[in-house]
Amino acid sequence: MKYTIALVALVALFNDVNAINVHSVAKTHDEDEKEIDHSNEFYEARDSAAPTPENKEAGKYIRVIPEHFANGSDDLFMRSMLTTYAQEGKNKDGSPNGGFVMDEAGTKGASSEVLATHKGLSGAALKEYLATYFPRTFAHYDVNKTGKLGVEVMPQFMRFLSSDQTLNLQ
Repeated sequence: MKYTIALVALVALFNDVNAINVHSVAKTHDEDEKEIDHSNEFYEARDSAAPTPENKEAGKYIRVIPEHFANGSDDLFMRSMLTTYAQEGKNKDGSPNGGFVMDEAGTKGASSEVLATHKGLSGAALKEYLATYFPRTFAHYDVNKTGKLGVEVMPQFMRFLSSDQTLNLQ
C-alpha cells in the first residue's frame, strides 16, 4: 500500500513537471511568433497606392521604380513590367527590398499584352498560342523551378515566346 501511495505521488510530481515544461515551451513559442519573417513574401503592383482622404490605409506601400526606368524617356517596356506586373520582395521586417520578380500569373498577363500589341494575336488565336508556347517558355527561363523570374529577363522572355528575336518592345 505504501508503494502505491509513493507511486501515485511520483506520477503526480511527474505530471506537474511536464505541465510546467509545456507551459514554458508554449510561452517561448508565442514570444517567437511576434517576430515574423516576411522575407519570403512579395508586394503586388496593385498594393502600391498613395493615401487619400477617403482611404487613409493606402500608402503603406509605395512602389519605387528604379531610377533608370522611372521617367518617360526610358525603357517603356520595363517600366510597364515594373509598375503593372512585377512583384517586389520584402525584407525580413516587411519593408520593400527593391528586388522585382515576375510570377507565372503576372508573366502570362504581360505575355498576353505583348502578343496582342506586337504580334496582333487576340481571342482564340491568342489563347491557343499561350496554351501551346507559354508553359515551355516559362519552364525554360525558370531554371531554378521557383515559379518566379527576375523582371530583368522579361525582354528576352517575350522575344523567345514570340519567336521574334528582333521584336521591338518600345
